[in-house]
Amino acid sequence: MATLYIQEQGTIVRKRDNQIIITRNNDILQAIPLNKVDRIVLMGRGVQISTALLVELLQRGIPVMLTNQHGSRHYATLSAGPSRFGALRLRQSQLVVDPAWSLALAKGIITAKLTAQRMVLASTGWASAVGVITQIDHAIRGLAGSTTLDMARGFEGAAAAAYFGAWRSAFQQGWGFQGRAFYPPPDPINALLSFGYILLLHDVLAAVQFTGLDPYLGVFHAIEAGRPSLALDVMEEFRPLVVDRMVLDVITTGAITRSQFERANTKQPNAMYLTPDARKLVVSRYEALMKAPVRLADGTQTAMRRVVLLQTQMVARIVRGEQASYEGVVR
Repeated sequence: MATLYIQEQGTIVRKRDNQIIITRNNDILQAIPLNKVDRIVLMGRGVQISTALLVELLQRGIPVMLTNQHGSRHYATLSAGPSRFGALRLRQSQLVVDPAWSLALAKGIITAKLTAQRMVLASTGWASAVGVITQIDHAIRGLAGSTTLDMARGFEGAAAAAYFGAWRSAFQQGWGFQGRAFYPPPDPINALLSFGYILLLHDVLAAVQFTGLDPYLGVFHAIEAGRPSLALDVMEEFRPLVVDRMVLDVITTGAITRSQFERANTKQPNAMYLTPDARKLVVSRYEALMKAPVRLADGTQTAMRRVVLLQTQMVARIVRGEQASYEGVVR
């Protein structure tokens, strides 16, 4: 899939024949064939889209995502109506209120996430990694015996604290990372993580909607107005597999430096964001990672973006009763 990111403020995105035309001050910046784009991300209130193009995109099944200018918050996803998936969504709505069913699915998803976190830590060579991996293993065992969602959330939270504690040991000096924090991100590492997670959320939302599931009816994340709980659930496994790996790579290789961050929000003077050029670099690295091949349990290889879709389709099979449990990418 090809994702078109538009972050330059003052641009207008419109349709001309079978092309997407991006202009600013009447100058054409880009012209992209419609059949080359699978989703569009509009970043900031200074990016405008024409009604003609929006209707064309929705008719073609191409979702449009809206974020803030810094890419740190997802506002909405615009897509065609899900009328073809009434039976699936009805079954989903019946099951998410079943505590036993919700707990089983949540445990499978979080086990996959913790296993992925374990793999990421093992690849770092950090002195603190061995002890933290032991704590994550303890959390995985405890999670298996959880009898309520709150217990499961407790083990996930304990593992997350240990996991990002190892990050703190590695990046406290030089990067000021004290632990995972957001709304707003207070330091460069958190700015990278938050931006990366928003990029990932776009892909997961697209996969959930393509599959026909209701993105707002999740199990691990509480159902709240405006929260895409199921998309956040599916996203958990891919946070370490995609975003955390990408952040570690750009930091440890020097592709990103502290000079590529700014405190640009006067209403939140402690908020840290990437500069526009840094966002372009991270988008490029993210896209490369999502297109990279992943070896699956059956020995086949496919792009990471398709793996996101396959895992979402697994959830749909569980909803339909065609599969018993959620199985992670990393075994």
